[in-house]
Amino acid sequence: MKLKIKFVGFDQKEVEVEVNGQRYSEILESLGINPETVVVVKDDIPVPVDDVAEGGEVKVVRVISGG
Repeated sequence: MKLKIKFVGFDQKEVEVEVNGQRYSEILESLGINPETVVVVKDDIPVPVDDVAEGGEVKVVRVISGG
């Protein structure tokens, strides 16, 4: 099944990947993104990166912190 990923705070804007039971963290790592530096949002609700990805669309939002 296909998963469309829209990126917020990245140079890349959008990508579509095939998912077959992978977790969001695995997909992010395959795209070169550290899962600890982003929030995955599906249907306007943050989801844990260790959840199994389903088809549809998610946003990946870069988290910026400072002190």
